[in-house]
Amino acid sequence: MYAGMGDTAWVEFTFVSGHLALDLAATLTWRSTYPIELLAGPQDLSAWIEQAGLGDVAGRVGAADVERMRELREAIYRTASADPLERPPRAGDLRLISRTAAGKQVTPVLEELGRAVWHGTVEQVLATVAHQACVLLGGPDHRRIRSCADSQCTRLFVDHSRSGSRRWCDKQTCGGRANAAAYRRRRSQHSPG
Repeated sequence: MYAGMGDTAWVEFTFVSGHLALDLAATLTWRSTYPIELLAGPQDLSAWIEQAGLGDVAGRVGAADVERMRELREAIYRTASADPLERPPRAGDLRLISRTAAGKQVTPVLEELGRAVWHGTVEQVLATVAHQACVLLGGPDHRRIRSCADSQCTRLFVDHSRSGSRRWCDKQTCGGRANAAAYRRRRSQHSPG
């Protein structure tokens, strides 16, 4: 069962994965403990699309669009977290991502130097996200996809660090909690008893 924000509250989405497709995958949080569905309804999907910078589709998103975006999200998550040797990607997921990517994508309109605005339908947003997923999962950066080191966080991210040793999806949230916990442990070990 998923807890979600639904159509009654504005959701502030987090874009820290280093890739649009993985940020979509993160709209179902805490998958292994207490899943929270952030795309609970049309208003949530409209907000994600707007916050992702893919256009303004407010009032043009229906329940079927939400379901299709969730299906794409889950196919992306399963494929991005697959291990070719132990848990290979599902053929159906690969087909869904590829088929969706074949559609017409959102269109940028250059309004002035340094400012473009994206226009399109929800269908075009789906195609754009799926296209980005194909580029990531079909290219060399798929080897840089990591899971957050926080045992409860299920966010995937692209490790763009030079050393390839990034551990946290976001150093302010998961990394900050881990650093604070480590600090408390060190203090309790060194405090006089």
